[in-house]
Amino acid sequence: MSEVVNSTPSFGNRMGLALKKILRFVLILAIIVGIVAAAYFSIPYLYEKFILPVETNTDRLGEISSKQAAEVSGLANQVSDLQSRLNDLENRQTENAQTLADMQGQVQNLESEIISFSKNIKLLESMQLALDELAATSINHEALLVGDNSSLANLQRQVTMSRAIELLSRARQYLSLSNYGLSKQDVLVARDLLSNLQTEMPEEKTESLQEVIQHLDLALGNLPAFPVVAVDYVDIAWLYLVNGLPDLPADALTPDVSLAPAETP
Repeated sequence: MSEVVNSTPSFGNRMGLALKKILRFVLILAIIVGIVAAAYFSIPYLYEKFILPVETNTDRLGEISSKQAAEVSGLANQVSDLQSRLNDLENRQTENAQTLADMQGQVQNLESEIISFSKNIKLLESMQLALDELAATSINHEALLVGDNSSLANLQRQVTMSRAIELLSRARQYLSLSNYGLSKQDVLVARDLLSNLQTEMPEEKTESLQEVIQHLDLALGNLPAFPVVAVDYVDIAWLYLVNGLPDLPADALTPDVSLAPAETP
């Protein structure tokens, strides 16, 4: 009878195989637990160290972009506002230049009139000197050349009156140019001429001449502090002289000088 071979593994072998399986399972489980533990602890670290800074930087970049956009918009508005102001200034400069040109034209006209008045005054002064020399050297024709009612005396009075009118005309132009010093000087000279003429005037003109001198005194008293008041008195005196010293109306009133302290120089 042939020998039967026993193929059934022994108990030791089976225990060895079972231990190997258990160890393999434990090893696999340990690896899985290690992986899970590593993932559990490493993910927050990675998030904190890498992902969170990126997100923070992204948010900051968004805020910076928004601020830059707001600042650019504000700068654009400021530039637009400055451009508008510059345009307004350019327009005003153009208007001022035109106004200045007009004013320069008016000043030139006034200066031309002043030059004309100055020439007339010098001419009348020359005539006055010639008449004075004629009166001093004339001996014959006393009825014509001597006396308050003589032709020579009348001509002298007319020249003096014309000089006063030209002086007051020039004074008015100086007032228009705000040159109160030269204006006052011309009014003072005209006033002195007319004052010296009082004793030579016909009786019917004396009262009107005195009225003119009174207005010139008031004008002098208001210069240079109150030129607006002074010019009215100069105009009234000028009108009296231009009209040949007309008779005063019976109800003529003394001008109200309460607006400014008028004093006789």
